[in-house]
Amino acid sequence: MTRAALPILVLTLLLAPPAGAGETPPQVQPLVKPLIRDGWVTEALEAAGPNRAELEKVLAHFAKEPRKLTAARFLIANMPGKGYISTELRDKAGNVIPFDPLGYANFKEALAAFDALTAKHGEIDFARDKKIEDLKTVKASFLIKHIDLSFAAWQKTPTDARVGFEAFLNFVLPYRGSQEPVDAWLEPLMQRYAGRVKALEDEKLTAQELYAWLSKDIHKRLRFNERFYLHPTDQSFTEMGRTGQGRCEDITNMITFAARSLALATAADYTPYWAHRDNNHAWNVLLDKDGRGYDKGQSHAAKIYRKTFAIQRDSLAFDLPKGREAPNRFMASTTSLDVTDQYMPTSTAAAVLDEGRVRNERHAYLCVFNGGEWRPVAWAKIDHAPEFSHAAFEHVGRGIVYLVAIHDGKRLVPAADPFLVLDDGTRTSLAGKEAGVGAIAIAVSPKKVSPDTFAETPVNYLKDGAGYVLKRWDAKAGDWVDVRKVTGAKAAPRFYDLPRDSLYWLVPDDDKPRRDERPWTIGPKGFQRWW
Repeated sequence: MTRAALPILVLTLLLAPPAGAGETPPQVQPLVKPLIRDGWVTEALEAAGPNRAELEKVLAHFAKEPRKLTAARFLIANMPGKGYISTELRDKAGNVIPFDPLGYANFKEALAAFDALTAKHGEIDFARDKKIEDLKTVKASFLIKHIDLSFAAWQKTPTDARVGFEAFLNFVLPYRGSQEPVDAWLEPLMQRYAGRVKALEDEKLTAQELYAWLSKDIHKRLRFNERFYLHPTDQSFTEMGRTGQGRCEDITNMITFAARSLALATAADYTPYWAHRDNNHAWNVLLDKDGRGYDKGQSHAAKIYRKTFAIQRDSLAFDLPKGREAPNRFMASTTSLDVTDQYMPTSTAAAVLDEGRVRNERHAYLCVFNGGEWRPVAWAKIDHAPEFSHAAFEHVGRGIVYLVAIHDGKRLVPAADPFLVLDDGTRTSLAGKEAGVGAIAIAVSPKKVSPDTFAETPVNYLKDGAGYVLKRWDAKAGDWVDVRKVTGAKAAPRFYDLPRDSLYWLVPDDDKPRRDERPWTIGPKGFQRWW
């Protein structure tokens, strides 16, 4: 974050209508429409280069089968951008840093090695090594067989339980889950579950019960391993069968493949960054006949997106100025649909922005605090009105602290004060203008539960004799500023004359490159209120 001066600004939160009462939020978000314009198909064929002939074979093969031809056109029209992407670790200069997280006994050792590389080389991150594009490599024989098998699985489904054709195109037909190598997974999975499916049909199980059984079976075959957090290259179906382990992205892909082999409409949903802890998460959700659904267990994120095969042509990538990159890979996605309001009551957050920071920027980004940094999870167009510039973010999760920033092509620059969206949808600005009060600090982070392993991390209390620094978010600096250094003791440190409407962060007094301590505000009786 920049340390340049940033004026204190006003934030406004516009309360949106609740997403509904009870345990079933209304499905107000529109479906992914399988629009197949002739121009999109033509553009895809032209971009395929020498492989165009293979794709045209597919169209010719299904010329007399209208629905299968529609399916083929849907896949080809939405194939641009799809492909297998491998990654490698690089420093800021682009030099490759050798690193194999699977070479360590556990995640803790791999993370320690990663942090040591950061200390040695400075800022490092995973970057694209190569991309094998589907348009230029997928063969006619593969697509034809996949389409035929997908229709066979769909048509075997009882009429009253069969998903609609639109949901079939979007959530049953696609041949890939994310950016894994293309692999022929459909036939082996149909064979694997053929006998079991017949038995389940005899037992009159519902789609939900069948899906639950299928998910358990996959989790037995493919175990979560935290080391794969540091292995961002997605595994193929064959690779997952060989390793028997992976990160949540791999597991959601495998469940997606298995569900599609039974013509169950399923999607992989994800949150780019958790707002209450570090890291991110992806999971599967069973969809209804119209292609809608949610997982109640994940209904506490700032933003939830659904990966789609269909290209979302209103996404950020289509609106960015030429040559400007998105602030992270999640914001760069062209195949993600915002489904936050399918999960929970949401609000619309509107922020008045700092003219000195915004200038001629077209986009603002809504950020959450994750891993010691503000991370963008949503974007909005900036309205440069004569009176002031502002941006509105729709379908925002509640019970979360946010910061609005702009991205100048190289870095995030804060553009407004942080603010809270409370559980009831009301907002609280953290401008740091209120009178000072006292506060008591007993910990650097609250109890947390891993969404992957469900392991519980206890409250991280201050340790006797250890040094800590209390930091406060300063809007003028656009960064955390030191308030006071303290030493952990049996008597909890007390602070005085702290603005009640500020955001605080208590961290160990060291040079650790990675932070998982959580920010907090001053709650009742001066105790920490975690965010």
